[in-house]
Amino acid sequence: MSAVIASRYARALMKLAVKAQQVEQAAQGLDTLAALLTESPPLADFLENVRATGPDKARTLGAVLERAAVSPLVATFARYVLEKRRLRLLPDIRAQFHRLADERLGRAQASVTVAAPLAKEQEAELKRKLEGISGKTITLNVTVDPAILGGAVTRIGSTVWDGSLRHQFNRIRESIVKG
Repeated sequence: MSAVIASRYARALMKLAVKAQQVEQAAQGLDTLAALLTESPPLADFLENVRATGPDKARTLGAVLERAAVSPLVATFARYVLEKRRLRLLPDIRAQFHRLADERLGRAQASVTVAAPLAKEQEAELKRKLEGISGKTITLNVTVDPAILGGAVTRIGSTVWDGSLRHQFNRIRESIVKG
């Protein structure tokens, strides 16, 4: 349920950011605010505490927003989210907003799992090929997992390409078992 609510808030902020032509600034502001709340559990706890008064929370958040120097759009949005008692959803709202921003701006996140670290040239070539396949600007997130034995497992959105040796060995084993 919280993912649905976070998505609604993210879409609402996206509409406002598009109208104000501040999609990138809003994304950066959400990043900054989410990081501050994550790095300071006492602050997040205070802002979520039902015993703290609304004006105290508003003053505290105002000071945080001023220190963080986020855009007025993000500051207003954060105050609204606080008022609606949904500030704990800010990390989820941030993630949903980034997904929407990536779609709008023609970007995509590619998660690639490899058996051994890639050289910079290999990463650049992989990124170039994925951009050609997807038609989007790719941000590459590479993780190393020796359990895949070789090859790579790539995910862009909901699409997965499993070119790992482990997957190929499993397919061969299945074909031998089936006869």
